[in-house]
Amino acid sequence: MSRTRSSLLERIRNLEDGPSWEEFDRLYRPLLLRYALDRGLHRDEADEIAQQCMAAIAGGIQGFQRRVSLRGWLRGMVDHKVDDQLRRRRHEAPARTADFQTEQAREDNPAQLWERQWNRTHLLYCLNLVRDEISPLTYEAFERHVIREQPVGEITERLGMTANQVYVAKHRVIERLKKRWTELAEGLI
Repeated sequence: MSRTRSSLLERIRNLEDGPSWEEFDRLYRPLLLRYALDRGLHRDEADEIAQQCMAAIAGGIQGFQRRVSLRGWLRGMVDHKVDDQLRRRRHEAPARTADFQTEQAREDNPAQLWERQWNRTHLLYCLNLVRDEISPLTYEAFERHVIREQPVGEITERLGMTANQVYVAKHRVIERLKKRWTELAEGLI
């Protein structure tokens, strides 16, 4: 990663920096969306919450201070908006107890939901960075072995690799992934 996440935060302070805003949006909109869905919102509500959060970020980035973590700032923002939407929904249709029970089940531990989505979002981001840095064959061997959990014998047959090459591909990708994860974490924490 040529630029740290801190520099991305610095770059989006310039509201005219379209490429930086696109990168920020690609990274964080899915996080906000998935978290809102996990908390029990419908897809259209979650889309609206993600949009409201991105607008609030644009409006508040100038005042964002690093003494508060980006993770905490985003979570506080999305929690507030999700909670408001869930309250509105309960107020508008109090007789819908089945929906309320579903919401309660999804709301049980927002902190765990947030951490799971935060980590997933950043892992996927790092995987995309790594995928762009290595050969397609190396990444495919890794993906089949680690993510899809395919047997090594099946991978060697399918990709024309030796078992050792599959294990080396796995190791290379994991090492690059660790490096990218550390770089990302250093810029965010």
